[in-house]
Amino acid sequence: MTSSGVAVPVQPIRADSIDTKRAALEVLCRRGSAQVFAAVSVSMVIARVFVGGFGRGDLAVVALTVAAVGPAEWVIHKFLLHAEVSTWTSRRLGIGAGHRRHHIDPPDLDWLLLAGVDSAIFVTVFGAFTAAWTLPLASWLGVSAIACFLTGWGCAGLALLHYEWVHLLVHTRYRCRTRYYRRLGRNHRLHHFRNEGFWLGVTTNSGDRLLRTYPASKGDVALSDTARTLER
Repeated sequence: MTSSGVAVPVQPIRADSIDTKRAALEVLCRRGSAQVFAAVSVSMVIARVFVGGFGRGDLAVVALTVAAVGPAEWVIHKFLLHAEVSTWTSRRLGIGAGHRRHHIDPPDLDWLLLAGVDSAIFVTVFGAFTAAWTLPLASWLGVSAIACFLTGWGCAGLALLHYEWVHLLVHTRYRCRTRYYRRLGRNHRLHHFRNEGFWLGVTTNSGDRLLRTYPASKGDVALSDTARTLER
């Protein structure tokens, strides 16, 4: 409200108006995606502590999760988020529509971070995938299946929360101090503004290195006309 009593519309916060890590963290904590992923992670950790009996199964699950993050980000980014509008996932599920909006206006928080409902669906799907591989792993190792599942789903929740944090941070005006995160930020901006077919990883570029979308130099990749629209 102004002194004359006239309401002045409040401009929504955009990522490019954030210039400190603390401000970015405050924004993230208010978003539904962070709250959902944090709740799942904390719940799984508490449940895992209650079950007890930590051992080689937990170590194996953590190691495999860390190794899978890069390729998983690459596959989801390439084949779901960047899918053609004519594909089934785009037409029936709407996957990719929000991501195209994100490429058009990267700092818009409504398309940069997942909504709470979408996050709940996403983390539930990850829970199903976690069960699909941790239960056979537990049987093979001869360890507790429920323990492996809880550890795996907890790791998945943390990985998703880390994704949201890094994705937000690289779109702000803040520049990370560590070499690793500075490189992630530079690569993600190249993905947005140079060529959308490369630098598909967000929290790691291991998938890009494995699947050959990590050029030695940005000059090795042509400037794309569709990096902002994702339309071919």
